[in-house]
Amino acid sequence: MINESGMPPGRERYMTGEVKEKLNRVRTWMEEKAFDGVLFTTNPNFFWITGGKQGFVDKGTMDAAVNVLVTPAKAYVICNSSERYRVMEEELTDGTFELIAYRWHENEEQILRPYLEGKRIASDTGIYGSENRGGELQTLRYVMTKEEEERLAKIGFESAQILEDSVRDVKKGETEWEAAGRVTGRLLAKGYQVPVCLVASDQRVLKYRHPLPTDKQIENYVLIVICAQKYGLTSSITRLKSFGPVPEELRRKYEALLKVDTAFLLNTRAGVLVREVLEKGYEAYKSEGYEADFHLHHQGGGLGYLTRDYCANFQTEDLVLDGQGFSWNPTIAGVKLEDTYVIHGDSQRIVTETGTWVYREMTVDGRTVRRPDILVCQEG
Repeated sequence: MINESGMPPGRERYMTGEVKEKLNRVRTWMEEKAFDGVLFTTNPNFFWITGGKQGFVDKGTMDAAVNVLVTPAKAYVICNSSERYRVMEEELTDGTFELIAYRWHENEEQILRPYLEGKRIASDTGIYGSENRGGELQTLRYVMTKEEEERLAKIGFESAQILEDSVRDVKKGETEWEAAGRVTGRLLAKGYQVPVCLVASDQRVLKYRHPLPTDKQIENYVLIVICAQKYGLTSSITRLKSFGPVPEELRRKYEALLKVDTAFLLNTRAGVLVREVLEKGYEAYKSEGYEADFHLHHQGGGLGYLTRDYCANFQTEDLVLDGQGFSWNPTIAGVKLEDTYVIHGDSQRIVTETGTWVYREMTVDGRTVRRPDILVCQEG
């Protein structure tokens, strides 16, 4: 039984520290920018502001099925009759968000008129005549709360273990589709969404930087890439497997790429301009003789509630932030390295390292980091 507030009768109202911190960020931003409210209407922002709760139905759209309005005094959740019961019974159960309910055939804009009319409202999409401040609002998500980082650490480890187990289980003769289905199915079975799953084998690895899986049979070599999302947070990972010794050309490329990847990783430090980290990676590409490959695929950047909050380029003015998630993904034709980490000062917490893969120790400027190697398997 749900009452008109959207809460079971007698349910104690309280607010988690994480959500309180996020509402404070939004309200501080509102005060600085002289807004009367902020309307959140996208899935990433719903996940973020609610502390990882689910407000989506259609995975193919960024539009949330449930919206959130934050004012100086209150936080509202806006639900039509298709969503309100599940959302209020299974997701937003702590009383933080006050329900604005309407029937599915009613007009949401009209329902919200008393809350928006005559007020200066910002939003992440410009909906209902609000000011589109999506880019600015996105930056409020960049620094993770301690709760978010711990969730990402669990997600990173679990999703990396699933990917690595799935790569180990790839068999000669199965198709790229089958390999993709294995890892995707295992992730879905653990509550993940999988917005990105790339698989390429043999000659396709050498040709394509974003290889969608096909019905091609896997023969000697395979690369699998995932972006896995749970509670809205993203872990981004790549692993490679060779049946038999790695061909000399690919081994030479991977040795070079390890140096490029390590340059990216160890130079991603709080307070550094992101484009300066990109320049360090570019210098490593050039010094290893693979400058051309730098220009053929983006190198990654900050991430959290998107597969990338931005892909860094030489015009990026963002600073690396303390507590921000990052994933660089350097590639040379045929090989790729990719993990997810959280920045703490001059150090990087790699959340997608399981400790059970094959690794190499890499040292740059006296600092050593463990990086994944190509798994070599003699069995088909």
